[in-house]
Amino acid sequence: MIDHLSVFSKKVVWLKPLFFSATAAAIIMFGYVVLIEEGADKDVYIIPSVVVVLWSLVCSLLLSIFPYVPPKPDKKQRLFERLKIRLARGCYHIGSWIFCVLSAALVWLTISLLNVWRADF
Repeated sequence: MIDHLSVFSKKVVWLKPLFFSATAAAIIMFGYVVLIEEGADKDVYIIPSVVVVLWSLVCSLLLSIFPYVPPKPDKKQRLFERLKIRLARGCYHIGSWIFCVLSAALVWLTISLLNVWRADF
């Protein structure tokens, strides 16, 4: 699984500035609505900005961590080097499970928030 995430994140690493820009724009929009703008008609932008921030951060996490997964150890390498690589790959494997759980939780949270948003506005 970590090899697939690594290949995917290497292919779409060019999207990282887009996710950072979306995060910044959503944070600015949230700050503007909460701190500056008054009135209930502008509250419509709070929930979508929170959803965009969360998805942008999870996607940025994917693109920042997984391109650096070390390749599988070779039998010709020394025992200590293979152990070091396997330990690093194990940490990436745990990170990939955390990423999958975060993504599933974010899908559930997005659906819930958008249902609330749709019902209110």
